[in-house]
Amino acid sequence: MSSEDAVPVPVGDDRDVGAAWNISGSKEAQGCVHPIRVLVEGGAYKANPDKPLLKLHLGDPAHFGNLPASPVALHALSEVALQGASNGYVPTIGLEEARRSVAKKFSYGHNITAEDVVITSGCSHAIDLVFTACCDHGDNILVPRPGFPLYITNSACRDVESRFYNLLVSHVGTTVIVRETSKDLLDFMPGCMQPNDVADPRKRRSPTERLLSILLA
Repeated sequence: MSSEDAVPVPVGDDRDVGAAWNISGSKEAQGCVHPIRVLVEGGAYKANPDKPLLKLHLGDPAHFGNLPASPVALHALSEVALQGASNGYVPTIGLEEARRSVAKKFSYGHNITAEDVVITSGCSHAIDLVFTACCDHGDNILVPRPGFPLYITNSACRDVESRFYNLLVSHVGTTVIVRETSKDLLDFMPGCMQPNDVADPRKRRSPTERLLSILLA
């Protein structure tokens, strides 16, 4: 349809349409603040024309082409798309076939089934889901300092208090040593604890012994 064929939509009267819309954000939305975005997007920075720009705030290596998808995966996805048999909605927790494959791959000798697996849309979605499932208003969580700020973002908008245990990294890539973990942090029942090793770029789960040492310090 061309612009000449467009039909004007009546608004009812001559009132200011902008003034009629008075929608305020929820308390949860207003409390949702990402520390990194505040720093990067809120500052009036001027680029140095003589130096290349380093985007330290972007934690997605695939954005720069450093993690190309496997040809095997691309071929499999192309075949599925061409078949047209998988169009439409899927369960919010992921396809059972995919969850079954994840359970088989990462069971490590334990009895893990598809019912134990939830597939999320990235890590941010997974973190959000954990907070929704485990935390109520007024709860507390234990997070490392330094650590991933998205946990603080999710806790603040849900009225969940973040309590921090300090980390000391002797050298990049070595084991993180927990120091000065205050017993005052343990006077509550935490909704959850985020134990990732900031010195490990692969973000493997911390060993059971280390988790116990944090709680029993």
